[in-house]
Amino acid sequence: VSDASGCSMIALLHTGAAKFPQNLLPRARQAVCSLLTAGVLKGYGSIVSKKLASHGFGASMAAMSSFPPQRYHYFLVLDFEATCDKPQIHPQEIIEFPILKLNGRTMEIESTFHMYVQPVVHPQLTPFCTELTGIIQGMVDGQPSLQQVLERVDEWMAKEGLLDPSVKSIFVTCGDWDLKVMLPGQCQYLGLPVADYFKQWINLKK
Repeated sequence: VSDASGCSMIALLHTGAAKFPQNLLPRARQAVCSLLTAGVLKGYGSIVSKKLASHGFGASMAAMSSFPPQRYHYFLVLDFEATCDKPQIHPQEIIEFPILKLNGRTMEIESTFHMYVQPVVHPQLTPFCTELTGIIQGMVDGQPSLQQVLERVDEWMAKEGLLDPSVKSIFVTCGDWDLKVMLPGQCQYLGLPVADYFKQWINLKK
């Protein structure tokens, strides 16, 4: 799946999901709908509401215009996939690293970061992992290491203006596992630092 960096909601509406990682779109939709239900995303007009509603983003759009502006300029929707098996293997390693940049004012998906990651401790994916995640061996073979991917994440964050102190952004996850357990645990195992922007997030389950 090619990187869909720069793919806006407008482009997404015209091209379907052709330029977007197929397994990322349902998760993005689920995250956006959860944010709407929780009243986290606020301050949008009727045009954007209709645009999103027509593409399966829930029925909560009508009430959005009454919400006050959000404190964050951008929401960074993140959902890792990692090596796994039954019983669970240790350590688990991130094999898919997707981030979706959602504008907190216009509700548009402005950009995405998407890379597969080569696992090094358990380089061979298990049948259970492929069945659960939809990721096959050929998707991770020869891909960058986690260290290299983290470097590219930082470059993407800088390019998108997300490292500017005046720009307020926050990661959004479905649960605490991604940024409380998985990323810091693997970074500790590999002796890698964890960037400060990964140390706070919105847990949709809360």
